[in-house]
This record gives sequence, C-alpha cells and structure tokens, in this order.
Amino acid sequence: MEQNLISAALSSEDAAVISNSITAIKEKLPFLLSLTPQERIGKQKRVFMKQLLFILLLSVSPFLIAQKVEVKDTIKAAAFQNFDVPPLILGNIMRIDYTVDLLDARLQKVRECKNFIQKPKKEDFPKATASGRGTTFVLYIKEAIEQPGTFYIRITVKASSELGSYNKEFYYLVNVDYPTIASVLNVRPNYYFGEQGTFSFATVEFGDINSYSFKIEDGGKTVLTGTGPIVNLDTVLNNTEFVGKQLTINGMYNGKEFSFKNSKNELLKSSWQITINKPSLAEFAGWKVVTKEDKGEEFYISIDNPKVREFLFTYIGNTPTGFVVVKPKFRNYRVTSDFEGLINGLTTYETGNFGYLVLQINEDVYSGIPVGQSQDVKITLTFSTQFENNVKKEFRATIVK
Repeated sequence: MEQNLISAALSSEDAAVISNSITAIKEKLPFLLSLTPQERIGKQKRVFMKQLLFILLLSVSPFLIAQKVEVKDTIKAAAFQNFDVPPLILGNIMRIDYTVDLLDARLQKVRECKNFIQKPKKEDFPKATASGRGTTFVLYIKEAIEQPGTFYIRITVKASSELGSYNKEFYYLVNVDYPTIASVLNVRPNYYFGEQGTFSFATVEFGDINSYSFKIEDGGKTVLTGTGPIVNLDTVLNNTEFVGKQLTINGMYNGKEFSFKNSKNELLKSSWQITINKPSLAEFAGWKVVTKEDKGEEFYISIDNPKVREFLFTYIGNTPTGFVVVKPKFRNYRVTSDFEGLINGLTTYETGNFGYLVLQINEDVYSGIPVGQSQDVKITLTFSTQFENNVKKEFRATIVK
C-alpha cells in the first residue's frame, strides 16, 4: 500500500519563491528545451540525469537562499493602483537614516520608492530628541506598481536609539494583479450617426474617481477629452465629420492606459475602437420606384392630389435597443423628367424626422393632357445631404387626368 510520507504546508510567500525559482531555472537552462528523444534515452541516461540533478541543485540554491526573507506584512494591489504600505513604527529613536526600494520577486532592485513621509520630519528630529531621550519614528509609504507580479518593498534602516545602534531591513510582500472592471462594458464596435451612447470603464480597485480620464482620437488627432470613468459618446455620434470613420477611445488611470479583467476573467486593454456609420436612406412616395427588377407594371397616379407631388425621405438605422432616425438636410436638389416641360422644379421643407422634396408642376403643360387620357412619366430626383453627395432616385408612374 502506498503511503504519504510527506506532511508539509507552503506559505504563499514560499510558493511565490519556488515558482519564481523554477522560472529562473528555465531561463538559465534554455538548452533543456532542445533535447532530442535520443538524448533522453540510451546507455548514458542515468549519468545524464545525475548531472542534470546536480546542475538543478546548484541553480536553485542561490535563489532559495536569496529570497528567504522575513516578511513584515503582505499587500494585495492592482496594477496602477495607489496603495498604502502599513506604517513602519520604531520607538526610542535618536537618529535615523533609511532608504526605500522596490524589489522584484528575486529581490533585485527595480527602483527607489520616493513617495513617503516621516514623522517627525527630518528637520524636526533635533527638537524631538533635544532632551536626550529617543522619539517614536513613523514612516508612511505610498506606492503604485504598473505591472502585475510579485514584488517586495524593502526599507533599509540605519539608526541609533537609547539602547544603541539599530541596523535592519524590513520587507513587505506586494502581490499585484490586474484590476477588475466594475460593471459590464456597454461599448460597441459600430454605431449609427444620431445615436446616444455612454459607458463606464471604472474598476473595482481604482477608487479615486478623479484619477480616471479618457480621450477620443481620430487618426491620432485628439477630438475629445474628459475626466472620470464615464465616457459620453453623444458629441462624436452627432458630428457628421466622423461619419464613416473609426475612432479610438483610450481610458486612463493616473494618465496611463491599463489592462483589466472582465467578468469572464478575460484580460483586456482600456482602449476601444468604434466606427460611426451612416444610417440608410429611406424614401416614401406615391410613385413607383425604378429598380433593376422593375417589370414595368402599370402604376396609376393623379397629380391633382397634392400628396402625390411630395417625396418623403429619412435616414433609419437599426440598433440593439431599437432604431435611430435622422432627418436629411437637402442641398443641390434638382429634378428631370422625360415629359418635357411638365415639372418646373423642386421645393423642400422639413417636418419631424422627414425631409420633403415637392414637385412644382407646370399647370399649363399639365392642362394640355386631355381629360380621361393618361401619360407615362419618368422622373429623376438628384440631391445631396449632410451624409452623401449626388444621390439619384428614379420614379415612374402613369398620370391619369
């Protein structure tokens, strides 16, 4: 019967040390990845394994020894998040010098930590110890680490107290992970002109709302900026300058873009691309629209009816929550007809979400059509709008008088 002869438990600090040591071994021994099957078997297998084990022991020993430090406290933080290190409190201090450094998982120095304050202040220390008695020294440290991973904050103290000299290093373990988005990201890759859109990129961990900011760029040119984690897209969604373009939205914390996890634990970046599309032009008319599939069926109208002389247009786009309707702004509009002289031109007006083009009939020509007779007529409307130029629409009908 197999027995479990090992009974042990690893702290999170020791587990981090071992994990990083294994990673370091792999980096130091890249040739292990290139071994062929023949190199792994054969008569020299046993000798090779003994040599490999010896190399591994030599490699791992310095890492294990170097990384075995006494951790004063453990801190959990998110990348880019400002966090407070538990204050270092020392009693009966007469004089003190110290340095504060950020270390990586191998205890290698990354950089100095410069955001800290001490009490009493350095200039106040002589006054606090003037009586010949020591004072209580407190060090407050604020930090922000941009990359996830395992880090240490080391405080190296050289001091003298009432009891003599005091030299010691204090270590704080910092586990840095990616922040988590606080709510569902309500941003889409495609929008229609005229829509309204708002979304938030706030995270659970980044608590200072004033440290959030964003900018919207058009091909590298900044077109809109704002503070806070809420992005209102209405300004760009209602600007015809951006129709047909892809804009980039960059969300930032402390002035920098960041990576975050969503509810599915997927890693994403605080940058999004949106395209603003033109809605589709729809027309409503009492005439038959001419298309390639037109089979020439008879379509009778009476232009004595004023409504038949009107052509209604609007832009419509279907959205996930409904639809958007945009009124066209007509310019450079004109009309031609195969019945020469029947139509003098066009006028236009707007009502609600519709733009109207109205035929101006030459009553003298129209009155020349005998009562009870009919006349086949084809007309072409050409116009431009705020979205497009030289739109051409063809209609036909048989006019009955």
